Amino acid sequence: MSGEPRRRPRRDCRTAALAFLGRRAHPRRELERKLLRGGHEAAEVARTLDALAAAGLLDEAETAAELARFEAGRGRGSRRVSASLRSRGVAEADAARALAGLGGESEAARLAAALEKKARSLPGGLTPVSRSRKLFDHLVRRGFDPAAVREALREKGDPTDDDSL
Repeated sequence: MSGEPRRRPRRDCRTAALAFLGRRAHPRRELERKLLRGGHEAAEVARTLDALAAAGLLDEAETAAELARFEAGRGRGSRRVSASLRSRGVAEADAARALAGLGGESEAARLAAALEKKARSLPGGLTPVSRSRKLFDHLVRRGFDPAAVREALREKGDPTDDDSL
């Protein structure tokens, strides 16, 4: 550990953990990082998180599902949702179940909605190819599968790089 003095926590570990959980669901690893950053001792954090899990207040699978629904609700594709879950410390098995719970039809609907929303915001003077590329790039950055984006663009009548122009 570095030579910096450990910051003294403003409140006890359990109270801090409950405050975090009161705002939104947190995966265990994310909550652990926040508590350690807040100056709590590692052993105390582990005991607190174990006690919260035993009391049913820390449910990894439900937290993963809730976070996945939140990210998907913001118009993000499965790839981006998965990356967000991994960055928050959600276990692979819980992340996979949460993504499976979103469903493929939901992914297609989110893609269509994101495509329409972005298409409305683009300026009118773009060439069809330029417009299509901007839509493609935006949707892939949002976490949608490139093949699905190309197919959605084709269905909408926009050219793709695969089409002969």
